[in-house]
Formats: sequence, structure tokens, C-alpha cells
Amino acid sequence: MNSYARADVLTFFARLREATRDVWVTIAPTAAYACRTALAIGLALWVSAFCQLASPLSAVTTVLIVANPVSGALLSKSIWRIFGTLIGTTCGVLIMAAFPQQPLMFFGALAVVIGFACCIATLLRFYRAYAAVLSGYTIIIISTGAFADPDRIFLSAMGRLSVVTIGIISTAFVFQATSSSRSHTVLLRIHTTLRDILSQFVHLQPEHDDQLPRENDSGQIGAFRSMDISTYSVRARLLAQTNALIEAVEYAATDNYNIRQRAPALRLGITNLLGMLSAHHPAWRGLPGQETELLAKARSLSAGIMNLVSEQPPQTILKGDNGATAAHIAQTLEELRQLSHQARDPATLAAIDSECDLVMELSEAWACLSGHMPVRHVRLLPFFDWPAAFRNGVRGACVALLTGLIWYVLHWPGGPSMMVFVICASCLLSTAPSATKAATMLAGGMMMAIPASLFFQTVFLPRIDGFPLLWLSLFVCLLPGIWIQFHPRHSIRGFGYAVFFNVMTRVQNPVVFNDIVLFENYFAFALGGIILMLVFKVILPADHRLDCARLITSLTRSVRQQALAPAHSIPRWVNWEHTQMQKVLRLVQRLSFFAASGRAFEVTDAAFSAVSLGRVILRLRSLRKESIATGLDSTRMSEALSRALDSFSLLRSAPEETATCCRKEAQVILDGLGPETTGDEGHDLARRMAACLIQAAHLIDAAPGFFHKNGPMQRMADDPKSGESLRNPSYVR
Repeated sequence: MNSYARADVLTFFARLREATRDVWVTIAPTAAYACRTALAIGLALWVSAFCQLASPLSAVTTVLIVANPVSGALLSKSIWRIFGTLIGTTCGVLIMAAFPQQPLMFFGALAVVIGFACCIATLLRFYRAYAAVLSGYTIIIISTGAFADPDRIFLSAMGRLSVVTIGIISTAFVFQATSSSRSHTVLLRIHTTLRDILSQFVHLQPEHDDQLPRENDSGQIGAFRSMDISTYSVRARLLAQTNALIEAVEYAATDNYNIRQRAPALRLGITNLLGMLSAHHPAWRGLPGQETELLAKARSLSAGIMNLVSEQPPQTILKGDNGATAAHIAQTLEELRQLSHQARDPATLAAIDSECDLVMELSEAWACLSGHMPVRHVRLLPFFDWPAAFRNGVRGACVALLTGLIWYVLHWPGGPSMMVFVICASCLLSTAPSATKAATMLAGGMMMAIPASLFFQTVFLPRIDGFPLLWLSLFVCLLPGIWIQFHPRHSIRGFGYAVFFNVMTRVQNPVVFNDIVLFENYFAFALGGIILMLVFKVILPADHRLDCARLITSLTRSVRQQALAPAHSIPRWVNWEHTQMQKVLRLVQRLSFFAASGRAFEVTDAAFSAVSLGRVILRLRSLRKESIATGLDSTRMSEALSRALDSFSLLRSAPEETATCCRKEAQVILDGLGPETTGDEGHDLARRMAACLIQAAHLIDAAPGFFHKNGPMQRMADDPKSGESLRNPSYVR
């Protein structure tokens, strides 16, 4: 072989090795997860068979449900699964004992309990919701084996609790033995997210400030204040990335003492990061001010401190800040306040005040995330989406009652299998962002499990003569579902395949072959899938546009309530902001299901403007309280502020009038000021209040159609005015 041919061969193998390495790097996490799940399946199956349990595959189902590459998530889900199983078995025994020979009454009570469980599961967050889910469908699982003989309900409940416990212990043992708890992982994620968010605030000013996002544009052209938001997709990614940190901290705190101690402060800091993201909208661009030199200096100061914080090494969050960065932030805040004292133009003062507010948010976030200052525990209340909860509750009750009546009327032997699938599926779907879309994926995964189960029953199972072959063949058939389940985009489909494959296979101890029962169960599952789709997509389908309208109304009412609340009722703004950002996150989710990208960006911008408006109102009321406490409140200023805040009663009916009133009263306050003297606190407070009113008016004018009760998003999809801009809509029907 000549030198040229040898070189070609070596180059070919080098490229092949490099390509193989890239492929392995991509699939290695999924392969590791599959191997660990296989070991947990084998251990759970062996222990269940050793203990002579009647349904050893129920322990395997528990493994498939509980398995998670994150050890904290695994432990959290395991704890709540046991808790939910205990509640479900207790309720199942009580219902069966109350209606032992009254099937109609039993199905009615079952429907009520399932509906209640689905409703609670929708309201709760993280794996607390899974406890409600499990408490619902455990009832039907333990009841199906006791319909013919109600006296067996207690034994069925104990058997269910046994297999769940074995599956949880087996999974926890395998995954904990093959992984290590590392607190720095979640802290590094927090540092990366903080850096990514701040990097969006330090870009250079564009050439043209008046460029706005166009219809169907994929990104925002121009700048937010002095910071350039390159694309809306970056903002959406950061929003999802920051929201995921709350879940990561929740799970890491389960098995890591260091994170558990810092969890309250970390949650508060992440909430502040979400608050900073709420400032990523172009509405502030209309506050340029006439004193360009002061404004440019203020923007340079805020961008500089954000650049400084973004360049801090990860050790400042891993091991704590020594105070230097916090001191720099405090110094920047003081310099911004000095600039606000120098400003004479109201618009310039308002723009500088907005910069100061953003740096203040950064200061609180940094203090919480870096551990520089102790943070007292603040209870961040979740947002309860009651309309979605009631809808899922009615869906769960409907499928339970419908399948129960079908079984009761037809006396069909496959009825229990149909009920198990439909009730389990409806409970599980209650935690999905879009239950209608997830129902299709779950039913699709279940349908794929039917031929896989038939293949296992006819090809593998008759040739198995020992535990190793059973374990291996079962894992081979479950591998597609396990592999798909690891990838979030298709996890529901993989979950449906893997979990319901186990239920269909019915490998009992001892194994009993019955083709008639097997095909009858396949038909029951297929019919159950049809009923599930009928309820979730035809009888009670999701109306994402209506959900968006409700969330928008809730945001607007929250802003209105903050303005009209009594003077002594001023909540801490991080609590209010946390609740509103949860609404925004749900709004973004719903928009992704039906709205075009341009429309989704416009509505999201308006939602962020509403959150900013609420923050301005809270800041205004805090300034008013400060002026009253220090005796600097004048009658003229007090009356002007009262008129401005009272005008928010028109926010949902005439937002332009509210904005006009805010501007008018701001000018009244400014006109009433006398000559300023050095250190005049009353003069400074009045000017800051006027600046807040100017900001509020500007934020309302940025999207009046978002606040109006007859705005475009509040109309039906077929309404000709539903597609109008939120900036200049027509409110008359």
C-alpha cells in the first residue's frame, strides 16, 4: 500500500472514530439511565417474586414511574408516591366498605373522589401533585380485584402497598448506589442562568431606537433601554431556564443538606431573576428623556454593574460572596440616586428611576443567591389555576362514571381493565400543561404497547424457563419506552408505552396463559383510549384562547387591586411579583399551543408590561407611605396621588383615561413643588412619585388592548377584531 492510500485509510478511521465518539457522547446519558433502570427492574421483579406477591410487574411499573436520573427528584417522587398510595388505599377500602353491594353508588362515589383528586393534582406543584394523582387511581387498582368479593379489598390494598414499596426501595437503592449528590450542580446552573440573563442587559445601544418588532417577526429589532434583546426566542429560553431552577432547587433540597439550608434564599433569588426577566419588553423605550447625557450615564452605570456581576466566577455562588460585589452594587445604586437628584426633566427622571429599580432587583437577587446576607424566610405562595383545575376534575369524574356505567350495563369482563387505564390516564393528565395534547400522546403510547405486549406474550414468554430470561426479555420490550421517556419532548408517549405495557402483559406468579382474556384486555385498553380521547378532545376540550383571556384578566385585576387597596395594605413586591410571573409562565405556555409567533411575542410583551406596572404601583405606594411616616406628605401631593390611584378603577374599561389621569396628576405634583434646597427629602419624594406616575402611564399606553375587558385577546377567535394590535385596538363591538 502506497503512502497516499495509507493516509486515506488513516484519515477514514480517524473520522470514523471521531464520529463514533460524538454519537456516544450524545447517547451516553440515555444509555446510562436505561442500564440503571434495567438493574432496578431486575431487583424489584426478583424481590416481588421472592415474596410471593401476586402481581410482581406492579413493582416494575413503580420502577418505571419513579426512576429519575436526578437523585433528589427520585427521592421526592418516592416519598410522595408512598404518601399517595396510603391515601388511595384508605379511600378505596372506605368506599368499598360503604357500598359493598351497590355498584351504582360505588361508581358515583368513585367519580367524585377521582374528580377531586384530579382537581387537587392540577393545583399542586412538583411531585406533591403526583401524590394526589396516585391517591386517585390507586382506588380503582385495588378495587378491581375485589369487585367479585368485597371482603378481599383489604388484602388487595396491602398487596398494592407492598409492590409500590418494593419498587420504590429497589429504584432508590440502585440509583443512589450509582450516583452521588453534588450540591454544586444546581448552584452552577443558577450561576449560568444569572450570567445569561445579565448578558442581555449589557449590549450596546442600536442605531435606531424607534425600531419595533414587526408582525410575524422572529425577534425584536432595537434595544430595551440600553440593552439589546437579540431575539424573542432568547427571552423565552431564559424564562423557561429560570423557571426550571425552582424545580431543581426543590429536588436538590431533598437529598442535600447544603441546598436544604440555602433553599429559601435560593427560591427568593430565582424569583428576583424572574422579576428581572419581566423587564425584558420594549415598552420602556418610550422614556428617552430630554437630558440625554444624564440618561446615558445612568444606563452606562446599570450596564456596567450587570457586566461586573455577570463576570463573577462560580465560586461566588458556590462558596459565597465576600461582600465586594454587593458593595459595588450598593455604590451603583447610590450613584443612580445622585443622578436622579440632578435630573430636571420628568421623563428623564422616570427613565433613571426604572434603571434604579432594575439594579435594586439585581441587588436582592445577588444577596439571596450568593449568600452574602442572611435572608429571612419569605413564603412564596403558588398561583392556583382554578378554571383548569375544575375542568380536569370534571374530566376525571366524567371518565370514571362513563366507564363504570359501561361496565355495569354490559357486564363485560374486560370492564375493569378499561377502567384502570382510563382513570389512571385521566389522573396523570391532570398535571400536564395541556391535558388535551398530552391525552393524544399518552393514548398513542398505549396503542404502541398493544403489539409489543402481544409479541412478548407469544414469542418471549412461552420460551422463558427462569428469572434471568424473564428479566432480559422484559427489559428488551420495555427499552423503547424507557429510551423515549428520557427525552422530555416525547416523555409522555414513552411513559404510556412502558407503564401500560406492564399492565397489559399481566405476568403473574405463577404465569397463566389465556389468549381469550389477553385479547379481551387489548380490546378494553383500545376502547379506553377511544373514551379518553372522546372526553378530553370532544366533550371537554381545552380552549387555550379562553385560558389566556382568563390569565390576562387575572393579571389586570391584580394590578388594579394593588392600586385600589387600602394604604396600609402593601405586600412585599417579591411575593406579588412571584404570583404574577407564574401567571405569565402559564400564559406563555397557552400561547404556544395556538398563537402565531408574532402574536405570542406581542402578548408576552404586554404581560411583562403589566408586571412592570404592578411593580411601579407598589413602589409608588411605598413612597407615599414613606412620605406620610416622615411627615413630608403635603395635601396637594396626597390628593393628586389619590386621584391617580383611584383612576385605576377604569383600567379594564378605559385604560387610556387611567394613563391620562396619571400624567395629569404627575404634572400637578411637579407644578406644586417649590424651589429645591440641598437635602430636601420632601422635594425628592415628590419628584420620584411623579416619575412613577409617568412610568405607569407609559406602560398602560404601550398595550391598552391588553388591559381592556373587550381587548383583542378577550374576544372569540372568529371575531374580526381578535387579531388587532394590543397597542391600538378598537374596543367597540
